[in-house]
Amino acid sequence: MDKIHMSPTRAFKFSKNPLRALDDYTGKRDWWEGSKDSVLFGTLVHNIAEGRDKFTDVSDEDQELMVSKTGNNKGSLKKTYVAALVIGQHLHDYSEKFGNADYEVEINEDSETGQGIQFTATGRADMLTNQAVFDFKTVAPMDFDGFLRYGSFRDGRQEEYKKQISFYALMFGKKEAHILYVKKDAEKPFIYDYQLSKSEIERYAVEMADEIERAVELVNNPESAKAVNDGSKWAFDYFGGVITN
Repeated sequence: MDKIHMSPTRAFKFSKNPLRALDDYTGKRDWWEGSKDSVLFGTLVHNIAEGRDKFTDVSDEDQELMVSKTGNNKGSLKKTYVAALVIGQHLHDYSEKFGNADYEVEINEDSETGQGIQFTATGRADMLTNQAVFDFKTVAPMDFDGFLRYGSFRDGRQEEYKKQISFYALMFGKKEAHILYVKKDAEKPFIYDYQLSKSEIERYAVEMADEIERAVELVNNPESAKAVNDGSKWAFDYFGGVITN
């Protein structure tokens, strides 16, 4: 069996729906089911923020989805994506205050679970400086405002973000970890620079390592992967479109 590769993002899928995540991992069926809009928007923001051409790593097919084919805007970005350029530039300008940085820095490190299972820890940090690791997160306006008010998102995903960035801080040996939440609003693209405390980094890094270990063990023992009726198209097909209590 080939060595297992496990990133924080992939591990989170296993924590949500083990069998669906296993299908995604083995290539049987992709996890992603929704519109590409938010993914492509985020890609544009990241490319501009990190000083690359806006279409870096965007396929020709996806570029066609982003560019208008009619009217006065033919050949230009659709309105949905124009805001990404403004937001990305604002994030780029803010990031420069931290000095020289490397972007999209990959992790590819041989590791082992507590049960002795060999695997390769993977992942990618959006930005690294001498002192810190950074993750960029674009957030819908209502979610951003709610997060400022309540300190959490409705789906609790801020906990995953903290685990992920803390794990990266551990892997890269950085003392600081920042999550830069960026509001998807071209007129007021606020940035919320959330810096984790030392105790948060230590705690969340351990929690992330535990999640990765559990995911690796599921890949190593696929018969133990359970299906969750999570409301997805995958679950609709698997459970026959019925949810029971």
